[in-house]
Amino acid sequence: MDLTETYDVIRQEPVLEVKAITHRRDAVWHALLPGALEHKLLMGMPREPTIFKKVNDVARCLDVHINPGGCSWLHAIVQIDKQAEDDGKKAIAAAFAGHISCKHVYVVDKDIDIYNPLDVEWAMATRFQGDRDLVVFDRAPGSSLDPSADAGTHVTARLGFDLTAPLELPGNLSSGLPSRRWI
Repeated sequence: MDLTETYDVIRQEPVLEVKAITHRRDAVWHALLPGALEHKLLMGMPREPTIFKKVNDVARCLDVHINPGGCSWLHAIVQIDKQAEDDGKKAIAAAFAGHISCKHVYVVDKDIDIYNPLDVEWAMATRFQGDRDLVVFDRAPGSSLDPSADAGTHVTARLGFDLTAPLELPGNLSSGLPSRRWI
């Protein structure tokens, strides 16, 4: 079982041949459980700074979270301080460049807590319109750990969700959509 909690393909791996076993009193032995949260954190966490760096090259990046709901590998939530209307879309492309195995990227504003899935879902519900805020990279190289990708080539569709509020709205609304922080 792998970090997606599904069976992975059989891979050729090095074989260890044990010639002797010794022990000591009060030894500490630590092992990872494949597919468990510890495995997921150790896989995803090192990708957060690589995404942060790439996004920060094109927009003001505040934080990145590779969340356990996305198997700590296939989803990234990126928080930006939006300065221009296209910052969300630029951040999506940069996030995929920062983690080539990522499948879905969610870009949110600074008022959204990226560690709270309810905040991210709220941004999706109140700030996202699929016809203008969805970025699709179809037939893109994906992860061998994605069980829904093409089995032979790992080709997948990558989706980016720009969940940022517009900087200005027409009419008498001058500062975009309401902030999540009012509740």
